[in-house]
Amino acid sequence: MKQRMVLLIVMVLLIASLGCSLFSGRETSGGGTASTGEFQIKVDNQSPDEVCYVLISSSESDEWGEDWLGGEETIASGDSKTFTVPAGQHDVQLEACDEAVMATGWYIDGNTTITVGDSRATSRLFVDNTSETEACYIFISSSTGDDWGDDQMGENETIMAGRTRIFYVRPGTYDLMARDCEDNVLAEQYEVDLSSDMTWTLSDD
Repeated sequence: MKQRMVLLIVMVLLIASLGCSLFSGRETSGGGTASTGEFQIKVDNQSPDEVCYVLISSSESDEWGEDWLGGEETIASGDSKTFTVPAGQHDVQLEACDEAVMATGWYIDGNTTITVGDSRATSRLFVDNTSETEACYIFISSSTGDDWGDDQMGENETIMAGRTRIFYVRPGTYDLMARDCEDNVLAEQYEVDLSSDMTWTLSDD
């Protein structure tokens, strides 16, 4: 009786072990095991500029960390590149070669495409924050519109003092407004011709 019980226990353990090996991961072509928690972030560059820096960090981190392009590679206009990141939530910041911010993504935890620019958005608005105040809201509204529309940076992005942000817009005439994090107006301009590139400087003057 005891011998049959031992054999039964051994069989159960073998089945359980086989089940664990089947469901703990999937084999890769190289014979290793790929983590099921990894996912991909694709950067699709539809802007006229090169993406020179791709910063990806945990959403829990206070710093951006290393450039995932390695300092020499870039993503040319019209090209794309996919990055495999570990499980968890991640933030992404894309920068031009002069370190101007081109686009951001926040709290990403699954396969995502971040598109920079638009093939029809051929004008660039450089918002250069030379002030000592963080800009938390940027509004770019058609001059023919009745309201300001949505904040162009979303609820997580800001333009820190001393930094520049590029906005890609379709040629036209626009009204511009920048606000600080307490919703105070930092600067505003009306009927701005953005048929070509323009730099809008935010200053303390």
